[in-house]
Amino acid sequence: MVNKTGVNGINNGTKPPDDILEPALRDFARRQLSVKTRLAELSRKYGYVITKNTLGKLNRQFNIPSVRHPPPLPVITALVADKIDEDVLGLHGPTTIQRQIARETGIPVPRDTVRILAHACDPAGPERRFPGRKKKLKPRGQLKAVGIMEEVHCDGHEKLGAKALMMGDVGIAIYAFRDHTGEVRVRHSRSGNPLIGHVYLDFVERTGKTPIQLTFDCGTETGRMKALHEELRRQLLPELTEFERPPTVAMKSTDNIPIESCWSYWQDYCGRNIKAVILHGHANGWFASANRNHVHLFQWLWSRIVQTHLNAFQDYWNTTPRRRQVEKLLPTAAPEMVAAYPEEHQLEDCGIPVPKDLIQQLRMHLALPREEVMRWVPDDFDVLAEAAYDAIGAPTLNFRTGWDTFKEMIVLIEAL
Repeated sequence: MVNKTGVNGINNGTKPPDDILEPALRDFARRQLSVKTRLAELSRKYGYVITKNTLGKLNRQFNIPSVRHPPPLPVITALVADKIDEDVLGLHGPTTIQRQIARETGIPVPRDTVRILAHACDPAGPERRFPGRKKKLKPRGQLKAVGIMEEVHCDGHEKLGAKALMMGDVGIAIYAFRDHTGEVRVRHSRSGNPLIGHVYLDFVERTGKTPIQLTFDCGTETGRMKALHEELRRQLLPELTEFERPPTVAMKSTDNIPIESCWSYWQDYCGRNIKAVILHGHANGWFASANRNHVHLFQWLWSRIVQTHLNAFQDYWNTTPRRRQVEKLLPTAAPEMVAAYPEEHQLEDCGIPVPKDLIQQLRMHLALPREEVMRWVPDDFDVLAEAAYDAIGAPTLNFRTGWDTFKEMIVLIEAL
């Protein structure tokens, strides 16, 4: 029979233009997605259905890096040495270093190579990270969930707060929301009921949804957030009574394990390093707690530095697959993939859609407007700090160079 259409085989869809396809393939490599996931992403996002062989050809065509074809050893050595140098307290193992390099440079490097180089650069590192102490652990169970946004755990982190730093009035609190299935959203904040209310509404506005249940500890700052969530549940899901499923649950922080466990990962990722560098600057006399310009500049600059690293940690956490465990009931895929495609992991999307106008109405009932509670410094100092930051060339925000930036800026600010 004559094939009048001239089309053979299956319909592969339309191949995206090279200027779209190449960045997508490089992003897959940066996130270290599996081949199966890369093919699925091309199909879903671009309507391009191809085989593993075609994907390999495209990777070779665009020279997409892979662990099978790593860069020269001197290049890998320099990348690994730089990451070890960033890790002031030596808390990062080979897997963390490998994923940091891939995320930040787009260069996948073999884990075995990273392990050998890391051990050569820091021979005492493995023993430091595993001192052999056995702590008494809480009995462990199995987490289970019907779907994403069924339950979200939230908690604050005060390791960089004023009480922890003991540097006067300065401090940076952190607040995070973690879905029961794994996805995390984290940001820096200040303290207080009105602010936590706005932080919660920011989370709802960013996701466009609110969970069926919000779980937190018994802190005094959670009262306003509790009231806001209960009001949203009452208006948007009235058929589900609090007897069937309570809108909020308060528990001891040691029992709120899904979110509490995140903080140890944040501390190992760079939380302890940031605190060590901040305290080092204070010990060297670079910060004077009695000088209001120093106080304002610390809050202005270091809050931005911390948020930069929080964004990196959030990306790292949400793109990292979980370790496979026989007893584990929840998916082991990367949290962002579970959140994006819950049905592929036998989960439902339980989130309650929230109209934006309702969010704005609820903000109006809080004691202070968002702009005021989110302000770290007075408006006039903010203008002054922006001018000083631009004058020194707007350097990259990084905790390793934070005090260098601080010292350059304070000279300009105090000269005005």
